[in-house]
Formats: sequence, C-alpha cells, structure tokens
Amino acid sequence: MLAFEKKPAILCYTLITDNLAEMRLSKANKTYLIYAGLGLITIFLYALPQPDPKGTFTQGLVNIFPYPLYMGFALVGFLGLKLNQNRILFSALIYLCVCYLLINPLTLNSIGISLYGLYYMIGMSFPLTLAIMFSSRGARPLDLPNIGKLSFSLFPMILFGYFLARDKPVFSKIAFLKIIPGLTPNNNFFLPQFALFALAALGLVIYFQRDRIKPFIKVLGLSMIPLMGTIWVVLKLFHGFLKEHSKFKLAELQEWVATTFPSIQVIAAFTVICGILLHAVFQMYWHRVYVDELTDVPNRRALDECLSGLSGEYAIAMMDIDHFKSFNDNYGHDEGDNVLRLVGSVLSNELGDRIFRYGGEEFCAVFKGVSAEDAYMFANKVRRKLEERDFYIRKPNSKREPTSAFDRRKTKKSSNGKKVQITISIGLANPNKKSKTVEDVLKLADQALYQAKRKGRNRVVIWENESVKSAV
Repeated sequence: MLAFEKKPAILCYTLITDNLAEMRLSKANKTYLIYAGLGLITIFLYALPQPDPKGTFTQGLVNIFPYPLYMGFALVGFLGLKLNQNRILFSALIYLCVCYLLINPLTLNSIGISLYGLYYMIGMSFPLTLAIMFSSRGARPLDLPNIGKLSFSLFPMILFGYFLARDKPVFSKIAFLKIIPGLTPNNNFFLPQFALFALAALGLVIYFQRDRIKPFIKVLGLSMIPLMGTIWVVLKLFHGFLKEHSKFKLAELQEWVATTFPSIQVIAAFTVICGILLHAVFQMYWHRVYVDELTDVPNRRALDECLSGLSGEYAIAMMDIDHFKSFNDNYGHDEGDNVLRLVGSVLSNELGDRIFRYGGEEFCAVFKGVSAEDAYMFANKVRRKLEERDFYIRKPNSKREPTSAFDRRKTKKSSNGKKVQITISIGLANPNKKSKTVEDVLKLADQALYQAKRKGRNRVVIWENESVKSAV
C-alpha cells in the first residue's frame, strides 16, 4: 500500500465530512428547505404596508399578472401529461382554479358562495382533495377508469361547495367544528380547524407514499405553507370587516375587496407556489433524462456532458463491482439489481455529484480540481465503506429500499439471509504529457481498473507517469 502526501485542505475536508456525516443534508432536502423558506417569506409580506389598491401600478399588476400565473399552472399540467403523470395534470388544473377563485373572491357570490365561505371551503377541501388524488398509484393519462378515480378526488370540494351554496347550517357545523378548544378567532386562529385534519391526511399520504412521484407530492405539501398563510390572512382581515358590519350589502363587500383585499400578497403567494411546482416538474424531467432509474445516480448521458466541459486539473476514476457476473449467476438478476442499488447508494452518499453510472456494473467518478493522488483518498474511503457494509441475500423480487444506519442494524439482527461481501475495484488517472484529452484519461483510468482486478480486486490503482501505483 502506498502512502500519499495529503494536502492540508484535503485533510481538513476529510475531518469535517467524517465528523458531520450524519448532519449532512441531501440536495433534495436543501431544495425542500428553500421551498419552505420561500413560502414563509410570502407570509411575512402581509406584515408590510399594503400599496394603495386603487393606485395605477397596483391596479395594472392585479389586472395583468394573474394571467402568467394561470399559464404557469397550465404549463405544470402539460408537463405532467408529457411525463405520463395524470395526477400532476389534475392537481395543476385544480390549483389553477383555486388560484383564480382566491384572486377573484367574489366570482361565486352569485350562487351563494361568499368570500368568507370560499376561503373556508378551499382551506378544508383542497388538501383533502390532494390526499385522495395521490393515495392511489397513477395510470395512463387517457385511461377512463383512472380519470374516474381522479374525478372522485374532487368529491370533498364538490360536497363542501354544495353545502356552502345550498345548506349553510351543515357547512357551518363542519367549518366551525372545534377539534382543539384553544384555537379560535379570538386567539388569532382564523383557519377552520377541519383544515388541520385535511393537512394531516395529506401529510400521511406524503409520508407513506412509495411512488416515484413522491418528490412532487412533497412539493405540493410545502405549497400548503403559502396557501394556508394566504387563507389565514384574508380570513383575519375579513373577520375585522365582519366586526364593523354585522349586516352588509354586496356593494359594501365589493368596496372592501377593492380597498382592503391583499391582492398583491395573494398574487405573490401563488407566484411562489407556481414557481416551486414548475421547478419540481422540471426536476422530474431532468431526473428522467439524466438519472439512472435503477441506481438513482446520474447516467452515461450526464457523464458525457460532464466530461465535455472538463479542463485544467482533474482526475477520473473507473469503478467496477467485483465478481458481479458470478454473483448474478449464483443469486439471480433481482439480487444483482439490489447490489447495484446498494453500490449506487454508497457511492452517491460518499462522492455526491461526482459519481455516474457508466454501464452494467461499472461506475465512473470525476474529480475536478484535484490530481489522481488527491482523489485517491476519496476513492479509497468509498471502497472501504462498501467493504464494511453488510449485504444480506433477500427473497426473490425483493427490492432494496434506502435505509438508515438504525434500519441496517435492525436488519442485521433479524435477518436470516446469507451475508455476502460486496467490494469494488477502482482505477484512477489524470492528464499527463502524453494523455491530455478526456478520452485518453478515461482509457488510462480503465487500464488502471484492469490492473486492480489483476492484482486481486478490492483495491485502488493509480495510473501515473506510465507506471502503475496500487493501494488496498
């Protein structure tokens, strides 16, 4: 085993990552935090002084800006349809309708649905509608039975709308249901308490969701932050209006909407909602094009684009799972797929966006700004991590889901399956005087990989100055 001199910066990075590994957030979780932060910002906007509702700029913004929002929600639905995700299509169309109604709260006044009732109805029924919609798996977009299921998810909105327009006493009993006694308008809680039940139902659907559409459902859940914030603020303002006007005429309500209704803030909230939904659906497109479906790491297409932009100092590592063909022959391709998922998960956790699936049982890592000797410590660390990881043979067709360290300890104690060791061989190379292009470096890394296999596997080999240096 060769000992390489490690640069102080590399040593510091290793020390920090080792100590804070458990606190490290994935890219997806960081994105969710940003979404939540944007939603909270829209709520804080209500505390700022509201611009003059009758001002020329405000009127122009309120009259024109909603149309790009409607187009944005329609685009989310269209992209969902192109992804063969009819639930995205339906949820985006419903959000478009909700956006229109809450920006124009007197639209349904002619059929007996007032502003106050409209906001109560949306707060109670919309999260429940989404919970029903995403509680079942999707099917083909134009499949009639599936369209029937999605139409059934509208039942809460239709039912509450009917009670609100035709049987207000029943609606009032549900809307003013006291689940938690302390939460009342007198304590500045203006949301209907039934909305808490609807949000809890949506949260449970998100938590137990195992479909690949789960990231989008999480974003829909986060969109409830600005939506419920908007409903709370408008209901609070309207509650003050009701204190001054126990009985009011439609003209007085229209005047209140024209002078007090926070149109700019409502539009800002839906702008954030539309923006995060668009970003989420574009992420789904990127995932489909550039991420390997089996291992959930970037695929060969993503690698080719990464390599095309390489310049300066860099290193490339070619990685291959040891004895993978014989493993498939002995335990079957289903268990072989589980091995690929495991290796992809470990490599992704340790190397982040440096790792790509090259093809078959081969992976590739690209280290920008470092030499092969500096990249060695990262490669050898991930090799040791995988070597130390327990792998148990499972039942046929048993997909291996991502697990925490606690889950793995529990599986280790309870599993009756055979434990096997999974290892990888790694070849490293960087540009030199004779091999300057990316294609040449990739070939050198591949040759170093074959040297690692010939030397006994489960080791890292560095190609340097036309000689081979190896480490176990």
